[in-house]
Amino acid sequence: MRLALVLSLLLSACGYHLVGQGKSAVIPQGTTSATLLSDGSRLGKILLGELQQQWLQKASLPSLHDKNPSQNLDTRHVTLRIESPNETFIPVAFDGSGLAIQYRLSVTGVLNMYQENTLIWRSGVISSNADIFGDASALANNPTAIEAERETLVEQLRKQWAQEALARLQSGF
Repeated sequence: MRLALVLSLLLSACGYHLVGQGKSAVIPQGTTSATLLSDGSRLGKILLGELQQQWLQKASLPSLHDKNPSQNLDTRHVTLRIESPNETFIPVAFDGSGLAIQYRLSVTGVLNMYQENTLIWRSGVISSNADIFGDASALANNPTAIEAERETLVEQLRKQWAQEALARLQSGF
């Protein structure tokens, strides 16, 4: 009982729960515009679309431009780039006969911010994860059930990834 209490106090004291709650955004003060880019991959483009959608809902963020201003060294402009996007779908638990009964779906990526062609902030890996569970015999007879659930879940994880990316930008973490 004491151990659980100590662990809960440690987690609440570490600040982990504050991501997205801070008032010290990493976007430099005085920034008036931003460009969002991806690495050009299919997943990068999808995450870019999700990030743009959520960015536009935040009045406190700088206005978005499709392309960098003609003067790339403008100190009032930042460029945010989604790099290393990755989506994995792997089995993580198996029944006694070796059939997968649990799968982990992950969407990961890094968000970098540039100003005056210089990297000024790196988010670290942002990850959204979820598990899909299933009865091994039912899955063996109907593998499309897993695929349908995966498609629904991956859309949710992409949105969640964009929310986490914006939370990191706005929190200062």
